[in-house]
Amino acid sequence: MNKQIYPAARQLSSLATNHARISQDVVIAGIHDNSANIQPGDAFLCLPRTGKSTQKYIEIAQKKGASAIILVGHDIKPDLPYMHLANMQAAGRMLRRWFNTEKSQVKLIGITGTDGKTSTTWMLRQAIQRLGFQAWSIGTLGCMYGENNCIELGNTTPSLLKMHQLYAQAHAAKVDTIVCEISSHGIEQQRIAGLDFCAALWTNLGHDHIDDHGSFQNYANIKAHFLQQTYDQKGIIFANADCPNLKAFAPKKTRWYGQGLYRKKAIAMAWEQEIPSMLRLKPHTKNETDTEILIEDLPLGDFHAENTTAVAAILCSIFHTKITQLPEALNHITAPPGRLQSIGLGAWQAFIDYAHTPEALERCLRTVRLLCRYNIYLVFGCGGDRDKEKRPIMGNIATKFADHLWLTSDNPRSETPQVIIQDIFQGIPSKQHHKVHRQVDRRIAIFQAVNALQTGDILLIAGKGHESYMETNDNRIAWSDQDIAINYLRQKQRSPHDMDETTS
Repeated sequence: MNKQIYPAARQLSSLATNHARISQDVVIAGIHDNSANIQPGDAFLCLPRTGKSTQKYIEIAQKKGASAIILVGHDIKPDLPYMHLANMQAAGRMLRRWFNTEKSQVKLIGITGTDGKTSTTWMLRQAIQRLGFQAWSIGTLGCMYGENNCIELGNTTPSLLKMHQLYAQAHAAKVDTIVCEISSHGIEQQRIAGLDFCAALWTNLGHDHIDDHGSFQNYANIKAHFLQQTYDQKGIIFANADCPNLKAFAPKKTRWYGQGLYRKKAIAMAWEQEIPSMLRLKPHTKNETDTEILIEDLPLGDFHAENTTAVAAILCSIFHTKITQLPEALNHITAPPGRLQSIGLGAWQAFIDYAHTPEALERCLRTVRLLCRYNIYLVFGCGGDRDKEKRPIMGNIATKFADHLWLTSDNPRSETPQVIIQDIFQGIPSKQHHKVHRQVDRRIAIFQAVNALQTGDILLIAGKGHESYMETNDNRIAWSDQDIAINYLRQKQRSPHDMDETTS
């Protein structure tokens, strides 16, 4: 289901919320937040982030035939009829009117955290569908209408207008629940304004986007704000008790889950890892305090056990799922593409993973170490124009767990790849330098790592996971770690002693 929602044309005044100011009432045929997309008769939704370019965008909208300008947080008077809205919350309420979703019963569940958002969102959507409800998800992978039906969105948490449009689609399709990844940028820029969440879950708190938010404290407070806002809207909030630094930021009314709370009675859900593919769950509810169930065939990694437990907590609290129904919803649950995804062939073991933060990289490597008989080969890099502080930290973590590593390109954007690689290298102790290969060309780095693999070794290619592109100097080229690695692995399987790096 990816049908667009186009409300009928109506008067601008019919959209006015409290304290909105209208210069002149006119009919608007549609609303766009990109002036380049305006058609004659549409209104241009001018958001606060337009900043110094506001006038330029208004002029583009006017030339394209806009009938009105809807100004959010801008105190200017354009030549066209206009409506002033004080802030993004007012804009959100206005969009609920525009899309006729003010009385919608579609449930919204938000998943935030440095890592684990995509996996938890994927798993929760899957579990809800198994219980017989129609559920969509919104996030890094796009808008997932089903396992094989997805549209790209461009951002983990899309724009305010797109969020409301997707909500309207779900309402029209009689969808029960949308599970949303909520990024720190999405919270800070209020892309979810006007949407009430029945639940919010905080997976963990690590090192990411510090450059954008100014400090770790600010970044953490942004996440905490989403949980508090959800609670204020009468939603239920959850957080991972096994992430120690969450306790300093999570609101007081948080419901905790985690392995460390397994034997306590005051927690909604807890987990205990028995073996990598099996999980014990004990929900501490009024009627099922002493009940314990087994969830089987989980994706690899203790982080996926955490994610599954988070899903169970939401199922029990929001969908009133009984403990005896949890195996039906969670047994054999899958992880999304690119999350410790096995791509090995024959005797050669290999994984790709999206890990691009210190915490995620360490957890992946710890899991691989449990599986590995001999050497871990690691290929990874860091993105350009992003959070430079984490680069040496990731270099240090890599050498603690990997036996051989290739530092390479990963979306260098406007930065020189060699500079990024050097930043990572700065975190590697001198006594570990012998482990390190520096290879700017990611394709060659993957070839060299595959070529070095021996039986009993494991290759981990980290940082891109499911991503299908490489960003360099404002250019996006097609890219797939999975396809490149599989091609080399197939070549190695056919001719292990005579590989050719030019054939991928």
